[in-house]
Amino acid sequence: MAKEKKTKVPAFRQNCRELVVRPEHKSEVPIIREVIQEAFDPMPFSTGKEWQLVENIRQSEGYIPGLALVAVCDGTIVGHMLISLAEIEDKKKKHSILVLGPVSVLPAYQRQGIGQEMIRIGIASAERLPLGAMIVVGDPAYYSQFGFQLAAPFDIHLPFGLDEEEYFQVMEIQPGSLKRIKGVVKYPPTFFDEKGDFL
Repeated sequence: MAKEKKTKVPAFRQNCRELVVRPEHKSEVPIIREVIQEAFDPMPFSTGKEWQLVENIRQSEGYIPGLALVAVCDGTIVGHMLISLAEIEDKKKKHSILVLGPVSVLPAYQRQGIGQEMIRIGIASAERLPLGAMIVVGDPAYYSQFGFQLAAPFDIHLPFGLDEEEYFQVMEIQPGSLKRIKGVVKYPPTFFDEKGDFL
């Protein structure tokens, strides 16, 4: 899984001289919760429950310790990213896949490439797993730089209708996997609150 990686941040990124991206530690859970809350608080699309989603996943079978990463800027945790397990189902079979997100960076450290660095390292680590594909829901203009493509043309769809399809993307982890993986995403129960709403 992901190993600690130190990155010399370019000089124009004034808020961070040295960036370390590494797997999270159990002792950091309270700090990570605060980072996620602060990161998503200004976002108009936020549910305010992203931290709960991360903590649910952390306690589930879908949690992959080496793919839960923190970004440490000059000794301070300023970002967090999670890649976890889900499935895509068609009429014939189920396919285990990876889900990217949430990705969180403190507002003062956003637009400095920290989120990009976490995602790149996470994807590189995920490529060592025997899984075919990874999905994400987010801005295609942003996630396309990592190799994500719109999922609908591959006949891969979300379970809750078409409203989010323009933001729903997929990428191959293993070459050729999207020729055989088709169907509807089945998110684990950890992705939903007690009312059945998506976290």
